[in-house]
Amino acid sequence: MTVEIKAIKRYPVKGMRGIDMPEAHISAHKMISDDRRFVIGTQSSLGQDGVQEWVRKSNFLQLVNTPKLAELGTEYDADTSTLTVLRNGRAICKGKLDDAMGRTVIEDFLKAFLKNDVAGTPKIYSVPDTQFGDMKEPYISILNLASIRDFGTRIVQSEIDPMRFRGNILIDGLDPWKELELEEGQIIKINGASFRFIHPITRCKATSVNPDTAVSDINVPLMLRKGVNHLYMGIYVEALDDVTIKPGDAITIS
Repeated sequence: MTVEIKAIKRYPVKGMRGIDMPEAHISAHKMISDDRRFVIGTQSSLGQDGVQEWVRKSNFLQLVNTPKLAELGTEYDADTSTLTVLRNGRAICKGKLDDAMGRTVIEDFLKAFLKNDVAGTPKIYSVPDTQFGDMKEPYISILNLASIRDFGTRIVQSEIDPMRFRGNILIDGLDPWKELELEEGQIIKINGASFRFIHPITRCKATSVNPDTAVSDINVPLMLRKGVNHLYMGIYVEALDDVTIKPGDAITIS
């Protein structure tokens, strides 16, 4: 069976739902464009000066501390940096995130929506030439769908939505957990471009939040530890070349 890309996703606002991409233009040593470009914080979480550079995810609103965010859907127009927020499939507000007035529209909605869940007023932040991945380095995450299926059927005994793990590139055709056997620096090829394996992704309690119900219903880190004796799901890679990728593209591992 060919190892291939099944889906590509980015998360324009860290902590909110991801966006499916029909293709992704990737630059060497960069994350997917607009992935984790914007963050949500409060004065109590970030201080009066807000955010001026990359900081750890614990400073922002995210599923591990604000699971209610999982109730919201999103659409994103990259050409205009416009975010549409949906609830139950219905658009409820829209704003340009690179424009002060546009951000205010989204912030006012979040203030009302999260009024009983956060201390302070939610604000949307961005920093030029900065993306707020969980790692400071510009890594791209890959999920092996076979590993997620194995985790669900054999360990949890329930279907697991891959969106719990908020990956960028979802692949299939590889044996379960085979991605964890890669060695540091090993090369993965997509469309002739090289991606360097960095390390597996250690999972936190944010993955315990059901992305459809916003309820913490499975202790994913505990189940990983019990079932496979580690806390890994997915891997980080670094793009070494410029490339355009899309679902259906084959993947080879050197």
